[in-house]
Amino acid sequence: MKQAHSEIIPRLYMKLLPIQIILVFIGGANAIIDNAFAANLLNQDAMAVTGLFGPVSNLLNAVNVLFFSGAQVLCGRYLGKHMSERTNSVFTLDMEAIVLVSFLLTGFCVLAPGPVTSLLGASPALAGDLAAYIRGYAAGLPFFCMGTQLTAFLQLEQQEKRSYAAILVMFASNVLLNWLFIGVLKMGLFGLGLATSAANFLFFLIQALHYFSGKSAIRLVPRNVIVSDLKDILLNGFPGAASQACIFLRGILLNRIIAASVGQHGLEAFSAVNSFGCIYWAVPAGVTSAVMVLGSVYAGEEDRAGLYTLMKSFLRYGLTLVIFVSLALSASCVPLTRIFFRDPASPVYPMALHGFLLFPFSSILSAFTVGFSNYYHCLGQEKIVRTISFMDGIVFIILLALLLIPHFGMDGMWTAQILSCLLCALLIYAYAAIRNRKVLCTLSDAMCFPADFGVSAENRMDLSIHSLEEATEVSRAVWKFCDERGVDPFRRYCASICLEEMACNIVKHGFSADQKKHRLDLRVSLVRDEIRLNLKDDCISFNPVEASKLFDPEDKTHNIGLRIAGKISKSIQYQNTFGLNIVTIII
Repeated sequence: MKQAHSEIIPRLYMKLLPIQIILVFIGGANAIIDNAFAANLLNQDAMAVTGLFGPVSNLLNAVNVLFFSGAQVLCGRYLGKHMSERTNSVFTLDMEAIVLVSFLLTGFCVLAPGPVTSLLGASPALAGDLAAYIRGYAAGLPFFCMGTQLTAFLQLEQQEKRSYAAILVMFASNVLLNWLFIGVLKMGLFGLGLATSAANFLFFLIQALHYFSGKSAIRLVPRNVIVSDLKDILLNGFPGAASQACIFLRGILLNRIIAASVGQHGLEAFSAVNSFGCIYWAVPAGVTSAVMVLGSVYAGEEDRAGLYTLMKSFLRYGLTLVIFVSLALSASCVPLTRIFFRDPASPVYPMALHGFLLFPFSSILSAFTVGFSNYYHCLGQEKIVRTISFMDGIVFIILLALLLIPHFGMDGMWTAQILSCLLCALLIYAYAAIRNRKVLCTLSDAMCFPADFGVSAENRMDLSIHSLEEATEVSRAVWKFCDERGVDPFRRYCASICLEEMACNIVKHGFSADQKKHRLDLRVSLVRDEIRLNLKDDCISFNPVEASKLFDPEDKTHNIGLRIAGKISKSIQYQNTFGLNIVTIII
């Protein structure tokens, strides 16, 4: 046994990364497929069309982020407070709202594609083709939006494999249907969009089957929905959505700047590089979204140590992954360019090549900025979050693009992206330095905890348990901790014996239930006149509250740990979140 920060949090953070990365990747991956087919089976004008459509994808991301990030934050807070019914309400509201909004967007795109093409800045020569692509693409918008929301919630239920299967089917079907609609049936850009719509339907259907089966832990509860939660969903999702909305507007403005200063070759290069934006930004967005998901839970618990360990994991593992992927993508600039432009003598080839070489480096700085922005959002520090979203999303990049593109062409575009991310990272540092009124030296300085947030370090003790021998030593450590803080002998005894019995019970029955290596994190906190005992383990799901109802009153030795905890505690609460058993006992 050792007193330490949680050992489960880094593992949980790394476990969440794949699905969070894929949540960002799925929308852009279809853009890669569409651009590749447009370039190789249609013509270069088709590449310009898909490039002009890029901001619409950003707008869809803004809508999805508004709802699923807001719902994730709110669900995290309710889970941190053991409020499962409110979690169901949030899920129901989220799905109802995204259905309504996505169908309205589909209707507008199908019935009035002309205004959309004008807004996107399409020339008369490209307007007709862009309208055809929009009509084909719009049919699948509701399924893509609903599927994205389900992906976010399925991870709470340990159903990531279902999401992975849905994503693989979506990609494979998009490729096959593009070949069928364009290569065989000659449906042109309408077929290109329609193939994506059909793939989005399959993506949604495979995930929705889990909820239709009745086996889901999170359920639709239309009759018990709490409408006031919608306001909180929107407020919590607004920073991320505002950032995506800025990116939508930024895409339109950058397209116009590039068209005016560089011409159609610049738009083609920008479209090719942006189509891989789902890879450039998927990993940074994934590692920072995991901060949002877990941070909301620990913020709901007002867990200072948990948030510190989470941010430490983000900097150590998340940023390392971003750096590795960015370097790999930059080193692959030649083969990536040749996916779209095979002739090195073409004027567009060097523009795209330099973009694939330089663009990935901006994602490293962006990950740092967004990670801390998401953390501050979990703490409710909205002013800095909104400022970062606005400056990062549009102000810095547009000003730098206006300054550099007219003089340096597309190289100015790629440079502007890197400098914009650097300015945003400096903005984060300046904010934390001003809050602390000193030069930042440690991660703790950058955390900017409110003065009344959570339990201070001197009033809590964290332990990591790996074996039965360590579990049997818990009572001595708890007794000493409470004794040093003046807790009366009776409650001191209750806390020490209760936590030891619960810890031994988990090690005996949970650690040996399978062949996996498990962890148990314990926390003792003094909160006003209460002692709070918190146990988190990654063993098989086990609800001690429900188990206590099954005790045989004649067998006084069966589950003695749970019996003791039930007798001497004020309350026992249990929930299973992200595959963790979380028990909170108040004495």
